[in-house]
Amino acid sequence: MTGAKPKLWIVISRPDRLPTALAVVQALRAQFPGGAHLLREDSKWWERAHWRPYAGQFDEIHAFPHVNTCRGLRDLPRLYRESAERREAIAQLPIDKERDLIVCVGGILTISNATISAHPETTKVLCVAEKVYRDLIRVGERMRYRFTTSGWLQNRIVEPMAGLNRTLHFKPRINPGGDGVRVERLQKNPDSLYHRIVVMSNGGTDVSNNPKIIGAKFPSVAELRDLPQVSDRNGICIGGQVIFFGTPFLLIHNVSPDVYVERLNCCLDYLRRNFSGHPLIYRPHPNETNEADRLKLDGFRIEDDREAAELYFLRNYQAIAAVFSVSSTVSRTALNNGINGYAMYPVFPFTTPQTEFFAGVMGDVPVEFTIGDLSSPPIPYQPLAVERGRSFAEALQLTVEQKTAS
Repeated sequence: MTGAKPKLWIVISRPDRLPTALAVVQALRAQFPGGAHLLREDSKWWERAHWRPYAGQFDEIHAFPHVNTCRGLRDLPRLYRESAERREAIAQLPIDKERDLIVCVGGILTISNATISAHPETTKVLCVAEKVYRDLIRVGERMRYRFTTSGWLQNRIVEPMAGLNRTLHFKPRINPGGDGVRVERLQKNPDSLYHRIVVMSNGGTDVSNNPKIIGAKFPSVAELRDLPQVSDRNGICIGGQVIFFGTPFLLIHNVSPDVYVERLNCCLDYLRRNFSGHPLIYRPHPNETNEADRLKLDGFRIEDDREAAELYFLRNYQAIAAVFSVSSTVSRTALNNGINGYAMYPVFPFTTPQTEFFAGVMGDVPVEFTIGDLSSPPIPYQPLAVERGRSFAEALQLTVEQKTAS
C-alpha cells in the first residue's frame, strides 16, 4: 500500500441516507484523492428509489445483500452464514487502515456494524441524528427489558461466531405501547468503536462534553453543488409545488380514524385555500393502505411511488414551495433542506404526552414551523434568518483534522 492515495468509504443501508452521503463526498473529496466509495445494503427500498442519476458522484459503489433476522433455532444456520459472508466480503475491500476513512451514515447496525467489525483498526466516523444518538446510549435495565428472541440468538451465538460487534435488541417485559419502547443498539457505546461521532440536529450545537462527539446541523440539499438536474418519475418539473405527506392513520391509532379523517380534511382544505394556483400533491406514507380513499383529495395529485422523502427532495428541491404533514419528521427534513416545512399536529386532539412527543421529535424549530390555527395562513420562513451552530461540512473537516493530528 506504499504510496497509495487515501480513500473515502461511505456506508449507508437505505437510500434515504443518500443525500447525506453526497454531502460527505462534497465535504471531504479533496482530502481523499484515492476516490469516494459507497457501500450500500440491497433492499426493496433501493428498487423503489430514483437514485441512479447520482451514482456518478461516487468512484465506485459496492452493494451487499440485506440479512434478515431469524425467528428461531431452525433459521440460525442461515443467519450465521449470511452474516459471516457479508462481513468477509467487506473485509476483502482494499481499505487501508492507516490512510483511509470510513464514514457510517444514519445507523450503526446491519451493514455499518459489518463494516466496522471487518476493519476495526481503520479510522471511523459515525454521522447520526441527535435522537438516534440518544437511543444508541440508552440503557435497557434487565428488570424492565428482556432480549427479543432473534436478539438473544444474535448476541449470544451468531455475532461472536461471525466476528461482529454484539448488538442489543431489548423489548419491555410489560409493553406500554407507543414509540421508542424498544432498545436497539450496539452492546458497546458507539464512542468506543468510532473515533469521532457527528451528532446532527436542527441547531447544530454540541450535545456532549466528550471530545469525540461533534455537534453539527443536518446537511442541506441547498448546499450541494453540481448535481445532475433530475425531474420526477413522470418527467414533470413544475415549480411552486405544495406537498402533503400522509400518515398511516388506519395502522397507528393516535386518535380514532374518523376523528383523524375529519381533522385531516380540514388541513387539506387549508392548503386549497392558501395555495390556490399551486400544484397540490398528496404523497401517501409507505405503510398506508387505503387511507387516501377516505380523504377529500379534490385538486390533489396522488403520487404513490413510496419513494423516501429525502430522495424526493433531492430531485425536486427547486420545484417545491412548501411541505406539510401532521407529525412526520418529513416536515423537519424539509426545514433542514431549505424548504418551508410545516407540522400540523396542534390542530388534532392529541393527548398532552403525544403532543410533547411530536414536539420533541421535531426539535428546535422556528415558531412558523408549527401550524396551530387553520384560520391564519402559513408564514414562509426560509431561508432561516439566524445562522448558528456548526455546519455538517465543518464538522467533517474537524474530524479529518483530528485524524491527521492523532
